Amino acid sequence: MNNIKVAQVKEIITRLESCIASKTPFSLIRWGDGGIKMMEAILHNDQDQLKHIVEKEGIPKNKMVEVFKLWGYFARQADYIDTPYVYYSGDFWPRQKKKGPITKQTDTKLRNWIDLYNDSEFDNVSFCNPEVNYLLCLKVGNRKNLLNVIKNKKIRIITPFEQLKKTLNGICDVTITPIVKQYENHYDNSFLDVINDIELNANKFDIWLISAGELGRIYTGMIKLYGGRAIDMGFVSEYWIHGDLHERLQLFMKQSSKNPLEFVLTDEGKKYQKGIL
Repeated sequence: MNNIKVAQVKEIITRLESCIASKTPFSLIRWGDGGIKMMEAILHNDQDQLKHIVEKEGIPKNKMVEVFKLWGYFARQADYIDTPYVYYSGDFWPRQKKKGPITKQTDTKLRNWIDLYNDSEFDNVSFCNPEVNYLLCLKVGNRKNLLNVIKNKKIRIITPFEQLKKTLNGICDVTITPIVKQYENHYDNSFLDVINDIELNANKFDIWLISAGELGRIYTGMIKLYGGRAIDMGFVSEYWIHGDLHERLQLFMKQSSKNPLEFVLTDEGKKYQKGIL
Protein backbone atom coordinates (compact mmCIF):
# COMPACT_ATOMS: atom_id res chain seq x y z
CA MET A 1 0.00 0.00 0.00
CA ASN A 2 3.03 2.28 -0.20
CA ASN A 3 1.81 3.91 -3.45
CA ILE A 4 -1.35 5.34 -1.84
CA LYS A 5 -1.40 9.14 -1.69
CA VAL A 6 -3.63 10.92 0.78
CA ALA A 7 -4.34 14.60 0.15
CA GLN A 8 -3.26 17.00 2.86
CA VAL A 9 -5.43 19.83 4.16
CA LYS A 10 -3.60 22.51 2.18
CA GLU A 11 -4.27 20.75 -1.14
CA ILE A 12 -7.98 20.32 -0.39
CA ILE A 13 -8.42 23.92 0.76
CA THR A 14 -6.64 25.24 -2.34
CA ARG A 15 -8.77 23.13 -4.68
CA LEU A 16 -11.98 24.04 -2.89
CA GLU A 17 -11.23 27.77 -3.06
CA SER A 18 -10.48 27.48 -6.77
CA CYS A 19 -13.75 25.61 -7.41
CA ILE A 20 -15.76 28.20 -5.48
CA ALA A 21 -14.15 31.06 -7.40
CA SER A 22 -14.77 29.42 -10.78
CA LYS A 23 -18.12 27.85 -9.82
CA THR A 24 -16.69 24.45 -10.71
CA PRO A 25 -18.46 21.37 -9.26
CA PHE A 26 -16.71 19.72 -6.29
CA SER A 27 -17.41 16.93 -3.84
CA LEU A 28 -15.60 15.42 -0.89
CA ILE A 29 -17.30 12.27 0.40
CA ARG A 30 -16.43 10.44 3.60
CA TRP A 31 -17.56 6.94 4.49
CA GLY A 32 -15.63 6.33 7.70
CA ASP A 33 -16.09 3.12 9.64
CA GLY A 34 -19.89 3.44 9.45
CA GLY A 35 -19.82 3.30 5.67
CA ILE A 36 -17.28 0.45 5.75
CA LYS A 37 -19.65 -1.54 7.97
CA MET A 38 -22.56 -0.95 5.60
CA MET A 39 -20.50 -2.01 2.57
CA GLU A 40 -19.43 -5.16 4.35
CA ALA A 41 -22.97 -5.93 5.49
CA ILE A 42 -24.39 -5.60 1.97
CA LEU A 43 -21.58 -7.42 0.20
CA HIS A 44 -21.58 -10.30 2.71
CA ASN A 45 -25.32 -10.31 3.42
CA ASP A 46 -24.92 -9.67 7.15
CA GLN A 47 -28.58 -9.42 8.11
CA ASP A 48 -27.98 -8.45 11.75
CA GLN A 49 -25.76 -5.54 10.75
CA LEU A 50 -28.18 -4.46 8.02
CA LYS A 51 -31.08 -4.44 10.48
CA HIS A 52 -29.18 -2.04 12.75
CA ILE A 53 -28.27 0.25 9.84
CA VAL A 54 -31.85 0.27 8.55
CA GLU A 55 -33.12 1.42 11.94
CA LYS A 56 -30.39 3.93 12.71
CA GLU A 57 -30.00 5.54 9.29
CA GLY A 58 -33.64 5.30 8.26
CA ILE A 59 -32.97 3.53 4.98
CA PRO A 60 -35.67 1.00 4.05
CA LYS A 61 -34.27 -2.47 3.55
CA ASN A 62 -35.62 -2.62 0.00
CA LYS A 63 -33.69 0.58 -0.84
CA MET A 64 -30.32 -0.59 0.49
CA VAL A 65 -28.98 -1.90 -2.82
CA GLU A 66 -30.11 1.25 -4.65
CA VAL A 67 -28.31 3.42 -2.09
CA PHE A 68 -25.23 1.19 -2.33
CA LYS A 69 -25.09 1.53 -6.13
CA LEU A 70 -25.43 5.31 -5.87
CA TRP A 71 -22.54 5.33 -3.41
CA GLY A 72 -20.36 3.70 -6.05
CA TYR A 73 -21.47 6.10 -8.78
CA PHE A 74 -20.82 9.21 -6.71
CA ALA A 75 -17.54 7.86 -5.32
CA ARG A 76 -16.26 7.55 -8.88
CA GLN A 77 -17.18 11.18 -9.59
CA ALA A 78 -15.85 12.69 -6.34
CA ASP A 79 -12.85 14.98 -6.04
CA TYR A 80 -11.90 13.17 -2.83
CA ILE A 81 -13.03 10.07 -0.98
CA ASP A 82 -11.68 8.98 2.39
CA THR A 83 -9.47 5.99 3.07
CA PRO A 84 -8.86 4.06 6.33
CA TYR A 85 -5.29 3.54 5.09
CA VAL A 86 -4.14 6.53 7.14
CA TYR A 87 -4.81 4.73 10.43
CA TYR A 88 -2.17 2.12 9.55
CA SER A 89 0.32 4.33 7.68
CA GLY A 90 2.26 5.69 10.64
CA ASP A 91 1.65 9.24 9.39
CA PHE A 92 -1.58 9.67 11.35
CA TRP A 93 -2.91 8.65 14.72
CA PRO A 94 -4.58 5.22 14.98
CA ARG A 95 -8.34 4.83 14.85
CA GLN A 96 -9.73 4.69 18.35
CA LYS A 97 -13.12 4.18 19.94
CA LYS A 98 -13.54 6.76 22.64
CA LYS A 99 -10.35 6.40 24.70
CA GLY A 100 -9.50 2.82 23.81
CA PRO A 101 -8.81 0.66 20.77
CA ILE A 102 -11.56 -0.20 18.31
CA THR A 103 -12.99 -3.69 18.36
CA LYS A 104 -11.19 -6.48 16.53
CA GLN A 105 -14.18 -6.81 14.18
CA THR A 106 -14.07 -3.12 13.20
CA ASP A 107 -10.29 -3.24 12.83
CA THR A 108 -10.59 -6.21 10.46
CA LYS A 109 -13.18 -4.38 8.33
CA LEU A 110 -11.02 -1.23 8.14
CA ARG A 111 -7.93 -3.20 7.18
CA ASN A 112 -9.97 -4.83 4.41
CA TRP A 113 -10.95 -1.47 2.94
CA ILE A 114 -9.28 -2.01 -0.46
CA ASP A 115 -11.32 -5.12 -1.18
CA LEU A 116 -14.51 -3.44 0.05
CA TYR A 117 -13.89 -0.35 -2.10
CA ASN A 118 -13.11 -2.52 -5.14
CA ASP A 119 -16.19 -4.69 -4.65
CA SER A 120 -18.28 -1.52 -4.20
CA GLU A 121 -16.85 -0.20 -7.51
CA PHE A 122 -15.58 3.06 -6.01
CA ASP A 123 -12.71 3.18 -8.56
CA ASN A 124 -11.26 6.44 -7.28
CA VAL A 125 -7.72 6.94 -5.94
CA SER A 126 -8.05 10.61 -5.00
CA PHE A 127 -7.99 9.99 -1.26
CA CYS A 128 -8.40 12.11 1.85
CA ASN A 129 -8.27 11.40 5.58
CA PRO A 130 -11.50 10.03 7.16
CA GLU A 131 -11.12 12.72 9.84
CA VAL A 132 -10.74 15.45 7.23
CA ASN A 133 -13.98 17.10 8.37
CA TYR A 134 -12.22 17.94 11.65
CA LEU A 135 -8.79 18.51 10.09
CA LEU A 136 -10.22 21.13 7.70
CA CYS A 137 -11.10 23.19 10.79
CA LEU A 138 -7.62 23.10 12.32
CA LYS A 139 -6.00 26.44 13.02
CA VAL A 140 -2.23 26.29 12.61
CA GLY A 141 -0.42 29.62 12.32
CA ASN A 142 -1.59 31.61 9.32
CA ARG A 143 -2.71 28.58 7.32
CA LYS A 144 -6.18 28.86 5.82
CA ASN A 145 -8.87 26.48 7.02
CA LEU A 146 -12.51 25.88 6.13
CA LEU A 147 -13.71 28.70 8.40
CA ASN A 148 -11.57 31.12 6.39
CA VAL A 149 -12.95 29.72 3.13
CA ILE A 150 -16.63 30.08 4.08
CA LYS A 151 -16.28 33.56 5.55
CA ASN A 152 -18.77 35.91 3.87
CA LYS A 153 -19.83 33.11 1.52
CA LYS A 154 -23.32 31.86 0.73
CA ILE A 155 -23.62 28.47 2.44
CA ARG A 156 -26.32 25.79 2.53
CA ILE A 157 -26.22 23.07 5.18
CA ILE A 158 -28.14 19.79 5.14
CA THR A 159 -28.54 18.92 8.81
CA PRO A 160 -31.06 18.06 11.54
CA PHE A 161 -29.65 20.96 13.57
CA GLU A 162 -31.32 24.15 12.41
CA GLN A 163 -29.62 26.13 15.18
CA LEU A 164 -26.46 26.05 13.06
CA LYS A 165 -27.80 29.12 11.29
CA LYS A 166 -27.48 31.06 14.54
CA THR A 167 -24.11 29.50 15.35
CA LEU A 168 -22.58 30.61 12.05
CA ASN A 169 -24.36 33.97 12.00
CA GLY A 170 -21.87 36.74 11.33
CA ILE A 171 -19.43 34.39 9.59
CA CYS A 172 -21.37 33.48 6.47
CA ASP A 173 -24.83 33.64 4.91
CA VAL A 174 -26.41 30.34 5.99
CA THR A 175 -29.49 28.55 4.70
CA ILE A 176 -30.54 25.29 6.34
CA THR A 177 -32.06 22.33 4.53
CA PRO A 178 -33.58 20.45 7.49
CA ILE A 179 -33.68 16.66 7.77
CA VAL A 180 -34.82 14.29 10.50
CA LYS A 181 -32.38 12.83 13.03
CA GLN A 182 -31.14 9.26 13.30
CA TYR A 183 -33.80 6.62 14.06
CA GLU A 184 -36.49 8.87 12.50
CA ASN A 185 -36.92 7.23 9.07
CA HIS A 186 -34.66 9.58 7.14
CA TYR A 187 -35.45 8.11 3.71
CA ASP A 188 -39.23 8.31 4.08
CA ASN A 189 -39.34 11.65 5.87
CA SER A 190 -36.57 13.72 4.26
CA PHE A 191 -34.83 12.10 1.28
CA LEU A 192 -37.05 13.16 -1.63
CA ASP A 193 -37.41 16.71 -0.29
CA VAL A 194 -33.64 17.07 -0.09
CA ILE A 195 -33.12 15.65 -3.58
CA ASN A 196 -35.62 18.15 -4.97
CA ASP A 197 -33.87 20.94 -3.08
CA ILE A 198 -30.52 19.93 -4.59
CA GLU A 199 -31.91 19.76 -8.13
CA LEU A 200 -33.29 23.28 -7.81
CA ASN A 201 -30.50 24.97 -5.86
CA ALA A 202 -27.19 23.09 -6.21
CA ASN A 203 -25.26 25.89 -7.87
CA LYS A 204 -26.97 28.82 -6.15
CA PHE A 205 -24.64 28.55 -3.15
CA ASP A 206 -20.86 28.85 -2.85
CA ILE A 207 -20.68 25.58 -0.93
CA TRP A 208 -22.90 23.01 0.76
CA LEU A 209 -21.97 21.33 4.04
CA ILE A 210 -23.56 17.93 4.60
CA SER A 211 -24.31 16.30 7.96
CA ALA A 212 -26.75 13.58 7.00
CA GLY A 213 -25.35 10.13 7.78
CA GLU A 214 -25.22 7.40 5.16
CA LEU A 215 -27.69 9.12 2.83
CA GLY A 216 -25.53 12.22 3.05
CA ARG A 217 -23.01 10.52 0.75
CA ILE A 218 -25.68 10.63 -1.96
CA TYR A 219 -26.54 14.27 -1.26
CA THR A 220 -22.87 15.25 -1.52
CA GLY A 221 -22.49 13.46 -4.84
CA MET A 222 -25.73 14.85 -6.26
CA ILE A 223 -24.73 18.41 -5.44
CA LYS A 224 -21.63 18.01 -7.60
CA LEU A 225 -23.71 16.31 -10.32
CA TYR A 226 -25.98 19.37 -10.45
CA GLY A 227 -23.09 21.82 -10.56
CA GLY A 228 -22.51 22.66 -6.90
CA ARG A 229 -19.76 22.15 -4.33
CA ALA A 230 -20.20 19.98 -1.25
CA ILE A 231 -18.25 18.56 1.69
CA ASP A 232 -19.45 15.80 3.99
CA MET A 233 -18.89 17.42 7.41
CA GLY A 234 -20.47 14.70 9.55
CA PHE A 235 -20.47 15.39 13.27
CA VAL A 236 -18.49 18.63 12.98
CA SER A 237 -21.72 20.59 12.55
CA GLU A 238 -23.03 19.09 15.79
CA TYR A 239 -19.75 20.02 17.49
CA TRP A 240 -20.17 23.61 16.30
CA ILE A 241 -23.39 23.76 18.31
CA HIS A 242 -22.50 21.88 21.48
CA GLY A 243 -18.69 22.04 21.60
CA ASP A 244 -18.39 18.36 22.51
CA LEU A 245 -15.42 16.82 20.70
CA HIS A 246 -15.66 13.06 20.24
CA GLU A 247 -13.58 11.22 22.84
CA ARG A 248 -11.57 9.37 20.19
CA LEU A 249 -10.09 12.72 19.08
CA GLN A 250 -9.48 14.37 22.44
CA LEU A 251 -5.93 13.05 22.82
CA PHE A 252 -4.93 14.69 19.54
CA MET A 253 -7.12 17.78 19.10
CA LYS A 254 -8.89 20.35 21.25
CA GLN A 255 -11.06 23.41 20.86
CA SER A 256 -9.18 26.58 19.97
CA SER A 257 -9.18 29.16 22.77
CA LYS A 258 -9.48 31.90 20.14
CA ASN A 259 -12.37 30.49 18.10
CA PRO A 260 -14.71 27.77 19.40
CA LEU A 261 -15.45 26.64 15.84
CA GLU A 262 -11.80 25.77 15.21
CA PHE A 263 -9.44 23.14 16.58
CA VAL A 264 -5.78 23.08 17.50
CA LEU A 265 -3.53 20.07 17.83
CA THR A 266 -2.47 18.84 21.25
CA ASP A 267 1.18 17.93 21.86
CA GLU A 268 0.30 14.33 20.94
CA GLY A 269 -1.48 15.50 17.79
CA LYS A 270 1.47 17.65 16.72
CA LYS A 271 3.51 14.49 16.22
CA TYR A 272 1.40 13.90 13.11
CA GLN A 273 1.20 17.50 11.87
CA LYS A 274 3.51 16.95 8.91
CA GLY A 275 1.29 14.21 7.51
CA ILE A 276 -1.91 16.22 8.00
CA LEU A 277 -1.22 19.69 6.73
